[in-house]
Amino acid sequence: MKKLIAIAALATAAVATPAFAGSLTGEVRLSDVNGSANSTEYRAEYWNTIGALNVGAEFQTKQGEDAGALGSKVSLKAGPNMPSVAGLHLAAYGEVGKNLAAGNNFEFWGAAVKASKDLIGPLSLNAGYRHRQGFEGGNINEERLHAGLGYAVTDKLALGATYYRTRGTGAADAIGLGVTTKF
Repeated sequence: MKKLIAIAALATAAVATPAFAGSLTGEVRLSDVNGSANSTEYRAEYWNTIGALNVGAEFQTKQGEDAGALGSKVSLKAGPNMPSVAGLHLAAYGEVGKNLAAGNNFEFWGAAVKASKDLIGPLSLNAGYRHRQGFEGGNINEERLHAGLGYAVTDKLALGATYYRTRGTGAADAIGLGVTTKF
């Protein structure tokens, strides 16, 4: 599994050139992670469209306030490049990843669907669902719903605020504040 993730990461990095359309998002999530108030999570996500396929990678790191070891996850994602219908932009993808934490490393898989719709002017609405589960045992089994608003500052730069509700082994309610750049 480690070799598969490393190969996919190198392939994703190799196609991350200005010749392809893509996006890079940075987000901070302020939350109550597993009952630990004032937790903070940082997330970076990259997406690139190559023909009929969307490929991406995500890195997350979080720690509950005064809650011990830092936990991180890295994942690689892929799904079909879907057309917009009546202004509704749809995305579906599968992912494989690894949890990186002291004494708690494990691999996981996931599946997700997302939708966004332009509202008025530069304002857009987004929503989605994601499931993540460990390959072995009950290391991770999460269901996440999210909904939020985006504001396009320019054609290449957008700001967003999103509410995340995660249940399962990683229960949390979080508000994410992010910035996305397109290239």
